Amino acid sequence: MASTADVSPMSIRLMHVDLDAFFVEVCRQRHPELRDVDLLVVGGKRESRGVVQSASYGARRFGVGAGMAIAEAVRRCPGATFFQGNFAHYREASQAVRQLLQEFSPTVVMASLDEGYLDFGGTNRLYPVSLLPVAESIRDRVRSSTGLDCSIGIGPNRMIAKLASDYAKPRGLMEVRAGWEEGFLAGLPLSALPGVGPVTAAKWKERGLTEVAQVQAMSEEELRRQVGDAAPSLKRRAHGHGGMVLRPDRLQRSVSRETTMSRDERRPERLETLLALFAARIGSQLRKDGLVARTVTLKLRHDDFHTVTRRITLREGTQLDAELLAPALGLFREAFEQVRARDRGVRLIGLSATNLAEAAEADLFEPDARQRARRLTDAVDELRAKYGFDAVTVARILDAGKRRRDE
Repeated sequence: MASTADVSPMSIRLMHVDLDAFFVEVCRQRHPELRDVDLLVVGGKRESRGVVQSASYGARRFGVGAGMAIAEAVRRCPGATFFQGNFAHYREASQAVRQLLQEFSPTVVMASLDEGYLDFGGTNRLYPVSLLPVAESIRDRVRSSTGLDCSIGIGPNRMIAKLASDYAKPRGLMEVRAGWEEGFLAGLPLSALPGVGPVTAAKWKERGLTEVAQVQAMSEEELRRQVGDAAPSLKRRAHGHGGMVLRPDRLQRSVSRETTMSRDERRPERLETLLALFAARIGSQLRKDGLVARTVTLKLRHDDFHTVTRRITLREGTQLDAELLAPALGLFREAFEQVRARDRGVRLIGLSATNLAEAAEADLFEPDARQRARRLTDAVDELRAKYGFDAVTVARILDAGKRRRDE
């Protein structure tokens, strides 16, 4: 949907590139035996208790989607192949796409592993009518260089560009020019708008509110009687207002790892081993990205889905495994007392590092013990860069792996 109307010399033009079935396609590239599997679900094995990361378009026809429990996906699509992918492969593929996108625009902001925004503001003289030819070139280059397909949306703000790419899937292109936002949105359900989740959409549906066009036709006062305090922001989104600024220097918000247990776990030593592995993975990623974290957050989900989150803020930021693990273990041992008191098992455990900042140069006067830990960490990172992450593993993780094999 495009307009040939004139636009100002410095008009805002944003492009949203969304990689189609990204996790599925990366797994297909890395595992040739999956390439001809039409019904493919990525996120965990058939018997696992995790959630779906991505589903092939064949599996989506059965109602399987991201965020769905694996067990529900098995029920809906029993003939599917279920596969657990590798995060390192996803990250490598995402970085390759980002490098390619930077050839087309100096401002590229990856919103996640499988989607990114490009800023084409002020390019009206270069592309006076439409950005669709550029989008087509990007789509073809992504395909030829990485083997991945993508859909691309173009709009005057981030929300419109993303909704346009959603509408264009799979492997489609859509441009919504300035002035066409309301007409584009009028044909969409309210559930398509950002911030309107399934629960909220269902609640509003009971009140007869299902389409964006309905919100556009109502006054804010009428809307407030229907949705309460959400009315002002909902009204703005329905009329096409969204964020217009991309911040390429914005730091990522967190680095995290979590896992859903194959069976409910009641042995704290097993869970502490997982925390050691998570701390090592997170520390490695922080160092690779040149970041430090000041806040460590633990997540525990009991077998009855009661979820506990505990966090601690450190005196100074760190990227060292041991300095991430120590507070994590303290949080865990406190939280596990509640697990014991309730006589429950642990279904899910997670660890995240937040409150991120760019890492400064090492302090020349830091304690000897910390200098030794930093030198050891640097040596471990070099070995892992050459031979893979599992080339160097702490003893407690190796011991746990041996016990699992013995059992």
